[in-house]
Amino acid sequence: MQGVADTLREFWAHRPVRPRAGRKLGGVATGIALRYRIDPVIVRIAFVALALSGGVGLPLYLAGWLLLPEEGDEVSPLEALTNKGSSSMSQGQTVLLGILMFPTLAFTFGGNSGFQVFVTLAATIACIYLLQKNRGHLQPATLADPAAPAVPLAPGAPAWDPLGAAPFAWDLPEPAPAPQAQPPAPRQRKPRIGLMTMGVATLVVAASAIAGAWVPWFTVPHTIGLVIAVLSAGLLVGSFTGGGRGLIWLLVPASVVGFGMTAVDFDGSPTRLSNYDETPKSVSELRDRYETSVGSVRLDLRQLPDSGSVKTAIDVDLGEAVVRVPKNADVTFTCEASSIGDLDCLGKRAEGSSVEVSGRDLGENGEGGLEIELDVRSSVGEVRVLRD
Repeated sequence: MQGVADTLREFWAHRPVRPRAGRKLGGVATGIALRYRIDPVIVRIAFVALALSGGVGLPLYLAGWLLLPEEGDEVSPLEALTNKGSSSMSQGQTVLLGILMFPTLAFTFGGNSGFQVFVTLAATIACIYLLQKNRGHLQPATLADPAAPAVPLAPGAPAWDPLGAAPFAWDLPEPAPAPQAQPPAPRQRKPRIGLMTMGVATLVVAASAIAGAWVPWFTVPHTIGLVIAVLSAGLLVGSFTGGGRGLIWLLVPASVVGFGMTAVDFDGSPTRLSNYDETPKSVSELRDRYETSVGSVRLDLRQLPDSGSVKTAIDVDLGEAVVRVPKNADVTFTCEASSIGDLDCLGKRAEGSSVEVSGRDLGENGEGGLEIELDVRSSVGEVRVLRD
């Protein structure tokens, strides 16, 4: 841990500088790419991926904008606001960026489970650590070398004697420049990463269409997912070998189409991307099952009658499931996080990968009263069954 802390301190001491040229917005992605000599496209894709992962990329980018100095500045905009040096960004712009942090943080932490945000931030810090550890010794790259300063001519001096060292020969004609034959530079052929990637993607589509007749898994959304994986791999290889940048114009629409097909049903009903917040007051109002791919399910059963029996199941792929039960109800429960998650079900806790808890809790008055049977499952996220 001491080594990790030293590496992060070194990152802060030699943090990236946001360039004035070649940037798309605030220069955060370009500055990181130049600092560690990697393709800016990779960094930009990483920020987009983090933004799509619950919005974590938005406050991270704003934080980089505030904490990384701009090219030619003494300190970062936030440090300049505390009178630690000068920055080209005005105090009003710095305050505006700071204000924008509040809605982005509210969106990130309000719409997602704390566990998901923690995992994403931990992965981001790990990537920063690995970059600094493996490439921190490299000198930052530049977008273009600065032009060499011109030598001032002496008054009345010809171009061949700029310092005026031989005024006696100024009347002589200008010497003709000696011809310099330069061999043409050999053209370097870039690897045809784009064509190769498109060929592999075409083969994937063809193979999926053939295999779909025998294997039900090869549906259209799964095929699009395979194509996205191939395009992403080609873009990553091309960032190191040169070429393949045009793949991003195929990757972005393919990602949008793939997300739409998996998140929204074709009949227009967003049953796979939704939040449930219900308080049933009778047994008939309670559904047999609550399902969502991305979202949350909050179910309050405390308004149900004191007698009878009810049964329901909750299935969340990515998100949060919270069930509140009456004080005197007899609850039989099974809580599971099939991939990774955090469970807290009537006093039984577990967290990690592929965890499950189950049991029966009779409440404050012992056996008797409303019988509740719960089956609450989440692939990635939090599961809570609370009695209060």
